Amino acid sequence: MAVIFFRRIATLFIILHLNSRTIKNYYMKFKLLLSLSAIINSIAIFSQSYKIIYDFKWKTEEQSKDYNSELTVLLKNDENSYFESLAKFKYDSIKTKLVDEGSRSFPSPKQQWKLQPLIFKDLKSQTTITEENFFDKVYLTTYTCKPIWKIQQEKSKLFNYNVQKAETDFGGRKWIAWFTNEIPISDGPYKFFGLPGLILKISDSEENFIFEIKGLTKEQYNIEGRNAYDSKVNLTPKKWEAFWNKYQKDPSMIFANLNSPNNTFTYVYHGLSVDSKEAKEIYNKTEKEKIDIFKIPIEIKSCEQ
Repeated sequence: MAVIFFRRIATLFIILHLNSRTIKNYYMKFKLLLSLSAIINSIAIFSQSYKIIYDFKWKTEEQSKDYNSELTVLLKNDENSYFESLAKFKYDSIKTKLVDEGSRSFPSPKQQWKLQPLIFKDLKSQTTITEENFFDKVYLTTYTCKPIWKIQQEKSKLFNYNVQKAETDFGGRKWIAWFTNEIPISDGPYKFFGLPGLILKISDSEENFIFEIKGLTKEQYNIEGRNAYDSKVNLTPKKWEAFWNKYQKDPSMIFANLNSPNNTFTYVYHGLSVDSKEAKEIYNKTEKEKIDIFKIPIEIKSCEQ
């Protein structure tokens, strides 16, 4: 709207002043109006981008009273959003900046993250894409299922916002959410979206997993270059599940056929050829430690089933 407003002013300016000003003066003033229009447009775009921080807590043992925790981030604009570990977001931002500068070399991350996938939501088509990185490949799985909510009458106050309770069965678990229509963003952490307001808190009925908002800012972001040089593999939910079951047992399966005779270079891991027994042992140990962090899966079964 702001852009249209300034374009109309520019048109009016031309009509009123073209006959009384020189072409040079008109051109300079018209450029100024276009610049102002561009500034207003960028402000409008900026105001539609949000960064929402959630504290994510989860148990590694169902009977345990102790939780692991990690800060996560929901990056939201008009029609889509990203959700991932805050530490991973910071690293993806660095990678994107380096790609924009023409670099093909990235530093090692300063901080390791525990929640591995990036979750992309296309809110217009209401589809969800999970993105998982394994060595030099990115595995993308598209889901068309979405949470089906039952909004309850129960209301409360949370973080100084008026909130309302909603429930859904998703991924084999019952989830309880508290959302506020005071923040008109139909989104939330992980794969949860579709309520008439932002989800401030959500947990499963056993409280094995808890997402709780910690902060919200209007902020631009750019992580588009995060996978610029990685191979992408698209899988159906069924094929992803089959791959993941195999990967958990033997993560180094990902190294198979990397160093084929047709390749012009050799793949290495920790300075060792990926074909070596030592490289596979190191990789398996590292990856299984990551897998064990989530002994209890967030989703017991795929929502596509």
